[in-house]
Amino acid sequence: MEINIDFEHPYFDEEAVFGLMPSDLDRFYADESERNRLNLFFVLEASLHRFQRENRLKAAARCAFLMAYYLFIPLTPTASSELAAFYIDRAIEWDETPEYCQWKERIEQGN
Repeated sequence: MEINIDFEHPYFDEEAVFGLMPSDLDRFYADESERNRLNLFFVLEASLHRFQRENRLKAAARCAFLMAYYLFIPLTPTASSELAAFYIDRAIEWDETPEYCQWKERIEQGN
């Protein structure tokens, strides 16, 4: 799935969030400027807050999972394991799926 950052609409809709795969995040990171690499994280964050506020917890969980993945694999900032653990825990709290639980185990192993 192609990811576009739109400053006039800085959120993903539910269909886009469920259509995004970790490999899409990897491609985006490889192809985009540093600015857009960081902006993607904040678009996911804004989307998560919107879904959470609207009590659309499965969509919020998907955003949290994508954020955990993006922090842990492509971005890998300082304390990426700790940051990713925070988001994967939220994902599991809102929608406990095998995929999210497997990523929690991977994150707990560290980078």
